[in-house]
Amino acid sequence: MKSLKLVALISGVIAGIIILLGIIDFFFKWEIIGGVKAISYFHAANTFLLLSICCTLYHHVTCCCKEDKKE
Repeated sequence: MKSLKLVALISGVIAGIIILLGIIDFFFKWEIIGGVKAISYFHAANTFLLLSICCTLYHHVTCCCKEDKKE
């Protein structure tokens, strides 16, 4: 289960970086990746945030439910 936590953490960090790139592109009009609009960064970050949320919820359900049943 530690690997699942690691996947959730890494995907959350990637999503944060992509959101920061989108904010920079939106406010300063820098084209960090040529021809990509600022909204495209947020669409890409959405995928990584969803993966992070799903991994975290799955880990919570599998670990906490097993611990509750033991007691």
